[in-house]
Amino acid sequence: MPAGKTTKSGLRKLSFEFSKDVYKDGVKMCILPGKVLLQGVCCWPDDEGLRMKIVGWFLFWNLFVIEIFHASYVCLNIKDIGDAVDAGATVTTTMEGLVRLHIMLTKRDVINSTLVKIWKQFWSLDVIEPVKRRKLKRQAQMAVMLTSIFLGSSIISNSQITGMPFVRNRGLVLKSVFPFDWRRYYFYEIIYAWQYYSDWFVLFMINAFDFFFIALVIICSVQYVIMQEIFKYILTSESKRHRKIIFGERGETMTDREMLFECLEQHKLLIGICNELEESFNIAILIQFFVSTSAICAASLVLKLDYSQFLKMLMYAAAHLSQLFYYCYAGHELSYETGRLSDAIYHCNWHLTYDRDFRKAIVLMIQRSQRVQCLTAGGITELDFASFLKIMRLSFSFYTLLNNLLTKHIN
Repeated sequence: MPAGKTTKSGLRKLSFEFSKDVYKDGVKMCILPGKVLLQGVCCWPDDEGLRMKIVGWFLFWNLFVIEIFHASYVCLNIKDIGDAVDAGATVTTTMEGLVRLHIMLTKRDVINSTLVKIWKQFWSLDVIEPVKRRKLKRQAQMAVMLTSIFLGSSIISNSQITGMPFVRNRGLVLKSVFPFDWRRYYFYEIIYAWQYYSDWFVLFMINAFDFFFIALVIICSVQYVIMQEIFKYILTSESKRHRKIIFGERGETMTDREMLFECLEQHKLLIGICNELEESFNIAILIQFFVSTSAICAASLVLKLDYSQFLKMLMYAAAHLSQLFYYCYAGHELSYETGRLSDAIYHCNWHLTYDRDFRKAIVLMIQRSQRVQCLTAGGITELDFASFLKIMRLSFSFYTLLNNLLTKHIN
């Protein structure tokens, strides 16, 4: 495949050729929705030109200014717990968008390099038997479907958040404090339009990031499944078919030892990419845990206080629940499949070969694969289903605490 063009900063162009090649792979193609959305919010990491830098950082500082005025409202009205919690729900969402945008702007080189490796160096899904291949495709489609549920729920919720303040009482989309009277003629209209479009940008920024991140994690987990399959048959005639699919003509003459060393290099590549994902996105995962806890707690409290916001808060809570779930689902899949690799290597019938170097390499590979690759929330806790349950318990605890405080305040 053609290498593609390179920008002055060294970033590879990931446009038509990239899309065409990944579309042919039933798993890699799940990255395309994220690509389309990231291009829509000017954050697709293949262009480091001056124009894109200016646009990206303008959007970041625009959100930063909005967040300052918005958070100030919560701080000044902290005694009114119900109002503070209601406004705080959108404060955390805006912060979530800020963090995601900052990561996409500051980690362009790393993310671009990762995408090129996935495009050029990841092994084809065709080495997997058809039944298992279809299962892996459905797994990737499920990840896209879960992310799409969040997109749909957040659009419904945000439609009410951005529309109702204007329709009902000339309020703001994001309750804020300004150093001037924002209710004056024209001032209100300008600020409302500013917050309206910025809030929708935050929504699509969050969704674009999630589609992209979840796809990256799922693609890496599937690569571990492919490696398990290759190791399972590395000393059989089936391995010849694998080698031909992956390496073409070179694979037809490849020995078992050469194939093993290719597997060692591929495993090293996968470990490197997983470490890059952890380094680049662990703060975003931590913020996601914080936002999900705050959002579920806030939505539950507002539902109790104001039944007129039932649909809005219900969709808001559902959106954050689905978001938290698919993050934990993707992280769990990666940890689970990396943990199974050592077993697959051990059961490759290595004891039937008398090649000493082959056996030494197998031992090295088993030792290295026993270190499970996992994503974490800022290095504090792993991204898996256990963390999902912890967040749900924590949300309920905070809800109980705030509900008790609110009851005392009312009394």
